[in-house]
Amino acid sequence: MTLESYCIGRAKTIEISSIKSDDSADKYLSDLISTRLTSTERLLIDKFGNARQRGLIACRRGDLIAAEKAFSAANVLLQLDKLSHEGMLLYKSFLEQAEAYLDYRLGDFTQARNRTYSALETNMILEEEYGYEIIFFGRIQLVHNLVRIDAGCMQWNRAIKLAFQILGYLEGVLDILPVPGLWGYERVKRQIPEFVAAMFVQVTDEIAIILASQDNQFDSDLLKIDLTHILVNSNEDYHCHPQAYTWLLLKMAFINNEVANFLEQASNFLAHGRGDTPLLWYATLADLVALCDEIVLPESDLLKQEIIKDVATWNGVPQKLLSLFS
Repeated sequence: MTLESYCIGRAKTIEISSIKSDDSADKYLSDLISTRLTSTERLLIDKFGNARQRGLIACRRGDLIAAEKAFSAANVLLQLDKLSHEGMLLYKSFLEQAEAYLDYRLGDFTQARNRTYSALETNMILEEEYGYEIIFFGRIQLVHNLVRIDAGCMQWNRAIKLAFQILGYLEGVLDILPVPGLWGYERVKRQIPEFVAAMFVQVTDEIAIILASQDNQFDSDLLKIDLTHILVNSNEDYHCHPQAYTWLLLKMAFINNEVANFLEQASNFLAHGRGDTPLLWYATLADLVALCDEIVLPESDLLKQEIIKDVATWNGVPQKLLSLFS
């Protein structure tokens, strides 16, 4: 049944969602800024923002020296004293987030965390004092970045716990997050549901990537507690993103070694196709391959072989996941 579901699901195309929490929120924020700042301020931010963008691109390709130079050039605008307080806060927020990524790539996790908290404080001011309600998603993204920083310095349990707290918050299980700032779940309810759903998928993807590492040592009891808290206390009639929530259910079954339950849920999940949650689809296959290695049956070998032969055709799958199929 699982093999048949896999064949059905892989034939379906990946959905290119028009809504991405970070991209769409950035577009909304950009439109808002165009109505708030003077044309001179916008020109200055665009001009020096190009240096910030170059720094980010250099970071992503691993050219960290070039990134440092670009960010130094981007910082000049803060020294010129040509922006209003509102414009300065906006530019500082963008720059701090970018420089935190450079710190992360350099392995300076303490500095990356400090910059991220500083950006959170800046965004809180913009949200509360200047009415930038959409920047709420920027704050959620920054908390997500803290998860990545914790994972980067191998604080696995702390990273997983914070990630599940974000999911619980988005689901309405938690009213606040354990990070400075005003949170209150009413802020989530005021947001565009598609943005919330996209953020839920993004954080769930992060959990899947962290759990995919074979070398990670987790407190499995802590993991079960965090998962159970969200799954038991969530609203049965509403979920931010039902398919991502379904993945959490089947992951719980896998962690608890409920083989029959996991196979049934995994079959339904795989038949649905990759949809707009391709990474979670591949993560489910990784768990299936691991289970096939444990269950010595001809059907297990058949399923594993069918999955493995397709690996070469997959695009955009993180290396941590791909390594589980080798």
